[in-house]
Amino acid sequence: MDESYVSAFGIQWLKHAKTQLDSHTGLPITRDRLKRMFGPLYSQLNQKTILEAGCGAGRFSEILLENECLVTAIDLSVAVLANHSNNGHKENLRVVRASILDLPFDDNQFDIVFCPGVVQHTPSPQKSIQQLYKQVKPGGWLVFDQYRYNLSSFLKVTWVARFFLKRLNPVRGLKVTDWLVKLWLPVHKKVAGNRLLEILLFRISPITSHYAGYPNLSEVDQIAWARLNTHDNLTDFHKHFTSVRSLKHTVSQLGAINQNFCIMPYTIEVRCQKPAGDKAVASSERPITKKLKGSNVVSG
Repeated sequence: MDESYVSAFGIQWLKHAKTQLDSHTGLPITRDRLKRMFGPLYSQLNQKTILEAGCGAGRFSEILLENECLVTAIDLSVAVLANHSNNGHKENLRVVRASILDLPFDDNQFDIVFCPGVVQHTPSPQKSIQQLYKQVKPGGWLVFDQYRYNLSSFLKVTWVARFFLKRLNPVRGLKVTDWLVKLWLPVHKKVAGNRLLEILLFRISPITSHYAGYPNLSEVDQIAWARLNTHDNLTDFHKHFTSVRSLKHTVSQLGAINQNFCIMPYTIEVRCQKPAGDKAVASSERPITKKLKGSNVVSG
């Protein structure tokens, strides 16, 4: 993978090492997302081995490490340094710089493999999902999400900005996205609460704003989150979308059972289990599918 692309992610996490930590914001944003994606697994984490793929600065690591489990957090970029700085004092954390497509572990190693917001940014999401599933122990779980096709996403002008920004060197790209936030965020703040104006602004604004999704964030954090996620969205070289039908097919091809799909406004969250013992043949049970919608439902 191109080193400048990897560096773009690394530089954003080093600059925003604490931005998304619940311990920094004082809000349960990450905890709530983790609870939703893990479902009943969230209360069963003690003594589990967990692989967190695409750990960034460790926002999820921080919550997972509260339990008596062993967390192996990996990232392709130097974001692992930010995670180690934030969470390295915990004895139940291992941090490894590695690619999802070339993991330095034997297969069937982990009780839970967790990959939030990453597979869509890899060259091949389907291959990434397959590689992650190989790491799951028989009887263990794979939990991940992926962008889904959404008409509103394709009506935005961000694709124009991405075309140029993803080709800039990481330092310059960060400066440009910070400038875009400085220019556009006051407009988002002014229309916050007016759903019609928010929708119209969403079409023409190149930045990511959280006034609707996370209204309780302080103004300082609103700016930091906007800078972080705008840079993340505009400099990612790969942005793969999928449909619910296609993702269900991918998961079924794995042979997974107890398939759960949560359809979010812009993503699909998946939780599925690797068969073990007498369940070695995939169950014929239909996947459980639910849909969440609304301006206060967010994935990030």
